[in-house]
Amino acid sequence: MKFFYRLLLAALVFPAFCFSNNIQLTIVSFSKESGIVQFDLTWENAWMNKKNHDAAWVFVKFIDKDGSYIHGNLAASPHEASNNFGPTMEVQVSKDRIGAFIVPLEYHRGAVIANFKLKIDTELLKRIGDEHEVRVYAIEMVYIPEGAFYVGSTEQEAIDYASFYQSDASGEPAGPYRIASEDQTIKVGKKTGDLYYKTGDSPYRGDQSGVIPAEFPKGHQAFYIMKYETTQGLYADFLNAIHPELAAALSPHTIEGYYDKKGCIRFENGTYRADTYDRPANFITWDDGMAFADWAGLRPMTEFEFTKAARGPELPIAHGFPWGTDSTDKLKRVVTLDDELVLLNGLSEKQLADATRPAFGASYYWVMDLAGSLWEKCVTIGHHIGRAYKGTHGDGILSSQGTATNPDWPKGISEEGGYGYRGGGYYDHDMKVSDYNPHSPISYRPYGSWAGGDRSIAYSQRLVRTVD
Repeated sequence: MKFFYRLLLAALVFPAFCFSNNIQLTIVSFSKESGIVQFDLTWENAWMNKKNHDAAWVFVKFIDKDGSYIHGNLAASPHEASNNFGPTMEVQVSKDRIGAFIVPLEYHRGAVIANFKLKIDTELLKRIGDEHEVRVYAIEMVYIPEGAFYVGSTEQEAIDYASFYQSDASGEPAGPYRIASEDQTIKVGKKTGDLYYKTGDSPYRGDQSGVIPAEFPKGHQAFYIMKYETTQGLYADFLNAIHPELAAALSPHTIEGYYDKKGCIRFENGTYRADTYDRPANFITWDDGMAFADWAGLRPMTEFEFTKAARGPELPIAHGFPWGTDSTDKLKRVVTLDDELVLLNGLSEKQLADATRPAFGASYYWVMDLAGSLWEKCVTIGHHIGRAYKGTHGDGILSSQGTATNPDWPKGISEEGGYGYRGGGYYDHDMKVSDYNPHSPISYRPYGSWAGGDRSIAYSQRLVRTVD
């Protein structure tokens, strides 16, 4: 049930709303005098259990008549949450006050309907004029708890595809590599205890060298990850929230063949819209994705964080997928002939449980589509630019050229190197199934350090945020 009756009622009061997968958000009111933005938020299939929980990352923009925006930094307090249905919710403002996580405070499985009041930073309010329109955005996230985990796998096929492993004294696999601390410095090499991997004849798997510094996000610390890949609708929302000239450069809709290859963002009457809001957004380059990340106050994930979100603390199994088995036999999450990513046989995400993960393609922590759908871009440890990544968050503000402004983030066009691809992706409906495409086992890295690829049918982006 989508609870449209509440959304229609609120839309009569203030007709601006945003959607993101199962999340639906309606702005109810904004008062410049009090600095309060008030809105209703609903989402389906929310949960908190012994293992982890989901949440909503919420942030505010003020858009002027020319299409430029001011990011709505939040005040430290007060903020309010009033639940109408579901668990008690809490607003947890990030330390940088770029946005807030809305999280459940008690065990729950099902829908959430709640009203929230966010207070805007007092100094920022001085920049807001009567011509500004307030917009609030919500992205469904999954909490990945702090803790040790393993990267890589040691079966021969995984090694052939550049899987990480713990080296013995001669550079051969001694076992999977254990990430035991966020602050640890990791040496890549052939000595006992080092992290290592084999590249074969491929130039796309890394330089097999370097030191991964303590600042590099390793996945041991708690973080949030987008439950789904960036969607067509969410990316269209982003384009509609930045200056039109920047949006034109960042939109994929003019690429030849775009609409024949699952693209569905259109520009009509001065507005970007998606034919299907929840369809995963393909044709996203690294730089496109980084602009979106900076705008949303998020950051790119690393290869290690990808593995943690997929496998959790469990030991690797041979040919292991994120859903905990070594095959796709039970998988009911598919791309249909009309290009939609759906669940077959009438399945609904409300039926997702640890026992049903193989049907839903859900990870250990219930993150969706980490294998299949579209290739996930990750900061790599196989290039010196990637190893210099410190995990800074976007501040909501793009450069005048429409690019991300974080100096530690790899830059895909002007500075080649520093990221790669994980998880596999769909190119065509009749594509030949390979060892790593369209579904790739967690440990496989055939393109783990390839920072190439322009906009493509099978490339997208998924983002994260470190827990304060």
